[in-house]
Amino acid sequence: MNWDKAIKNMPELNSDNIQVSASERENERAAGLYNRALEQIADGNSDVAMISLDRLTSEFPLFAEAAHLYGLCLGQQKNFSAAEKMLRQAELSDLSEDDFDAVREAKLAAREGKIRAQEKVKSRKQKEDKLSGVKANLARGGILEKTDHSKRADKMRMATAREREEVMQQIRAQEQDGLPRGIEIDTGNRSNRWLQFISIIVIICSVVFLVFYFFIRPGIIKRQEINRKLSWIEQEMESRAEDDVGIADMLTDYMSKFGTK
Repeated sequence: MNWDKAIKNMPELNSDNIQVSASERENERAAGLYNRALEQIADGNSDVAMISLDRLTSEFPLFAEAAHLYGLCLGQQKNFSAAEKMLRQAELSDLSEDDFDAVREAKLAAREGKIRAQEKVKSRKQKEDKLSGVKANLARGGILEKTDHSKRADKMRMATAREREEVMQQIRAQEQDGLPRGIEIDTGNRSNRWLQFISIIVIICSVVFLVFYFFIRPGIIKRQEINRKLSWIEQEMESRAEDDVGIADMLTDYMSKFGTK
């Protein structure tokens, strides 16, 4: 159903074309509001037009053309349930044969759209329910498994990153193909030993780095700072020794005792 095209094909009306009230003045007002809604839709103000049509169809429930136009606008917005209801209201009004066929076609399209939307929501909910059960079990267990190669067969361990990735791949596969009977995690002994060895190396490197950074490095920095200060003092004493005998004697004693030069 091409909702845009159907809306563009809706004609303008005058009071002679409709009979929604016993009052001629009310018929003219209804036709004017309807034509104004068509202009607003053409100007890109469909939301404003739909507000006007909602009031118009409530005030004049026998206004078939207004109900037809409002139903098309609702269908264009994919509000298929409301569109079907409004088009059914138009269908029950006094219509020509051609108008009746057009309303019937739009109503059936709205019904099909409503059914498709409901099936889509139902399918997504079923898939989410299945996956939520699996993910909840994995979360409660922390993706835990028993180690067969350990002497303590009842000891539990966390699955490795590779094993967790395999589980997540199975979950993604379930999103397309549905749930299997169970999830099995293949614990390769050789792979586990390698991963344990690499983990130990990483831990040792981390400890060495932390010891160096927090204990050894501050001492090195402090020693460099002291050497910088001593170097500055030596330079100052050397520059002033020529003019001050006391400083010259102090510099001589300093050099003989510490042997910096």
